[in-house]
Amino acid sequence: MTAILSTTELRNMQEKDLQGEIMSQKALVAKLKMGIQLQKEKDSAKYQREKKTLARMETVLSEKNGSKNSAVSSDSPKSKGLRKKAKSSKLPAQS
Repeated sequence: MTAILSTTELRNMQEKDLQGEIMSQKALVAKLKMGIQLQKEKDSAKYQREKKTLARMETVLSEKNGSKNSAVSSDSPKSKGLRKKAKSSKLPAQS
């Protein structure tokens, strides 16, 4: 990837395009990591920057995927069970 994309630009991308960018970023990060391990790459800060960029891209992608699944009800059986457990953990009344 030649240009650094801002978070706003990433959020405006189509999911398919974002996945393509993530794949190329993963390849770049892997190449930089290998270069550092073989002591061919001297700029370890570049590896850290690109790794953070990859994490940012994956976060935006998960946000996009999460917005599709946001229709899940908060009254799911798991959350109801948690609420019941919290209510039943009250301290008994003192006499």
